[in-house]
Amino acid sequence: MPLAFGRLCGLIFSLLLPFAAQAEEAPIEIVVAEFPPYLQLDADGLPSGPAVELIELLLADIKQPYVIREFPPARAGQRLISGQAMLTIAPDGNPQLSRIALQGKEPLFILALNLYRKPETPTIHKLTDLAGKHVISVSAYSFGDTDALLALNQPPTRRLEANTHESALNMLLHGRADYLLDFAEPIREQVFQLPPHSVVADPVAQVSLYWYLSRRFPDPQLLNQLDQTVSARSADGSIKRILLASQPTQ
Repeated sequence: MPLAFGRLCGLIFSLLLPFAAQAEEAPIEIVVAEFPPYLQLDADGLPSGPAVELIELLLADIKQPYVIREFPPARAGQRLISGQAMLTIAPDGNPQLSRIALQGKEPLFILALNLYRKPETPTIHKLTDLAGKHVISVSAYSFGDTDALLALNQPPTRRLEANTHESALNMLLHGRADYLLDFAEPIREQVFQLPPHSVVADPVAQVSLYWYLSRRFPDPQLLNQLDQTVSARSADGSIKRILLASQPTQ
């Protein structure tokens, strides 16, 4: 009887083992937002670009299966809240994400943040100079700590939202606001298409991007593993080489 019971347990274990292995290998969902030239959709509607190559490298380093899906930022946040998605990449100090996700410690890369203006509009040297000014930004974007600093200005900085970079530039050129706050890379092509000297770009800040891991993920150590591989790949130059591929040739 004990022998038969032992064989039965062994049979059950052998049957369950493949299911356990599949559970361990289940891919986690990484949600990203379109952000040219670092991340855009290819002809098949799939995320592509240097940011995807970077994700592939880092997740391969820690042997973590994954799937990358592109969503607008609001939907990406909803998927993190629901537990459908577990990872995303966003600016340092993002207040909305900080409530639902843990932020990594190692910056993946740094983006230049510019203030665009018409040539006759006074130059802004620091964010506090925007007190009382009207500033346009693209509604899908968060600037992390920069948003928090602008919120402290007195009199308040008036924020206007545009749906696209093109509409943001049109609002600026038609006098809807004094300045346009935007990342340098995504709007570069639209600026180049304007007549010469239509707008001036003043560097105003640098924004670091980090991993954010959903608080619903069962093992927070994944974030430590990602930080370690980001540090190692930054040190060996791999991240820089991947991102340089996105730089314009103009």
